[in-house]
Amino acid sequence: MKLDPQVRKRYPEFETGYAVVSGVTVEQSVPGLEDEKQRVLTELKSKYGGAPVAEIPEIKTYRAFFRAMGTDPSSYRPAPEYLLKRALDDRFPSINNLVDSCLLSTVEHWVVVSAYDLDEIKGEPTVALAGEVEPFELINGRKLSPGQEEVVLRDDEKIIAAYTLGDSSKTKVKYQTSNVLLVFWNAPGIGREAMAKAMETATRYARKYCGGHLEKSEIL
Repeated sequence: MKLDPQVRKRYPEFETGYAVVSGVTVEQSVPGLEDEKQRVLTELKSKYGGAPVAEIPEIKTYRAFFRAMGTDPSSYRPAPEYLLKRALDDRFPSINNLVDSCLLSTVEHWVVVSAYDLDEIKGEPTVALAGEVEPFELINGRKLSPGQEEVVLRDDEKIIAAYTLGDSSKTKVKYQTSNVLLVFWNAPGIGREAMAKAMETATRYARKYCGGHLEKSEIL
């Protein structure tokens, strides 16, 4: 994966990274991960249960980045905010062992972690700025186009994800998925150390709970 220099020029503190994990087994749930999830969610409730979520510094940071890209964070919630609220309400998402591992890493370290079916990606994926109007289909079936200068992930043929809108249906993780690309995005102000911790956690979960093998990881 590569980072278009224009992204860093427009958002100097933006950080991204990736990991390639092969040979995963995607299942609805695995007992060990469920235990880990409960441990983390208990810690989150202890730390943030009495605080207004909107006043948490990291949430303010993500909301500011959404505004910088022209998106109202009240209409499209940043992933860390959405996940923390769900955690505090005992409604944390349960999708499959791989995606759940990414969501858990996100809420643990304030770094957005997403997984994509590597075999559905054409050419070298690139983190870039959106330009022309380019609608793509989200996992929920809606077709939307990222705003100009929004951070996007794309391959040689299509948009894979847009920072504020979410992930494409074309590269989503399925039960048949074997090889995955994990992508990490911060918001300017969430440091490189958090990025490294999120990468370590997500790749450890992918190995431990999904049976994967880490081929490569890098912060760009």
